[in-house]
Amino acid sequence: MSGAYGPLSRVRRLLASEMAAVRWWLLVVAAELALVTAYLAVTDVVITEPRYVVYPFAWINVGVWAMLRIRTPAVDRRQWSVAAALSAGYLFLLLVAGGTLQLGIGGPLAGGAVASVHWNIPGLGPILVYGTPRVRLSIIPFKVVGYVAMSYLVYARLLDATGAVLSGVLGLFSCVGCAFSLLLPLLGATTLFGSALTGLAWDLSTVVFLFTVALLYWADEVGVAARRWLPL
Repeated sequence: MSGAYGPLSRVRRLLASEMAAVRWWLLVVAAELALVTAYLAVTDVVITEPRYVVYPFAWINVGVWAMLRIRTPAVDRRQWSVAAALSAGYLFLLLVAGGTLQLGIGGPLAGGAVASVHWNIPGLGPILVYGTPRVRLSIIPFKVVGYVAMSYLVYARLLDATGAVLSGVLGLFSCVGCAFSLLLPLLGATTLFGSALTGLAWDLSTVVFLFTVALLYWADEVGVAARRWLPL
């Protein structure tokens, strides 16, 4: 095989075509690193688990990248309305499942009306909490960006009218810590086993989030591969 058409040549052409985007994201990552460094310099926070600093930015960067890169086709107003309504409902479910939106359906929420800002390391904070005894928003930057990103990708795939939108259901379990309270009894888990798994909630949440975004973003490629390996 000629070197001009080999795998390395294709990689070089891809990198050349994406160099502007690569440089832009390198600047973004450098700015995030500077922000975290500045925060640590002016506070007494000590990082014992570096991955918990990386995970929030993985959610933010991957989510924003996917939203900027995915293409949305031109559709009629009816299809747009259906896609917008369904993706808005999906976002609502994500916010509730992830604890970002709390509803006092069975009674007033503990703490009553609240409005506060909790400073934390960038990505995790600042955390904004605002609400009434019946409705409360707890805005954690990386979670909100991640949930909005998944919902926007679902919206884009609905416009495409592809079956791959069903992969977005996985995103409901990006709040692994919340989902464990329902899943562990089904697995017959003991309290000790449940505690051990819950300790991995951040890791599992991030894996599920990245997997869901990948499925939605590369839905066409996934569909082609599935049809090739799974004959109908």
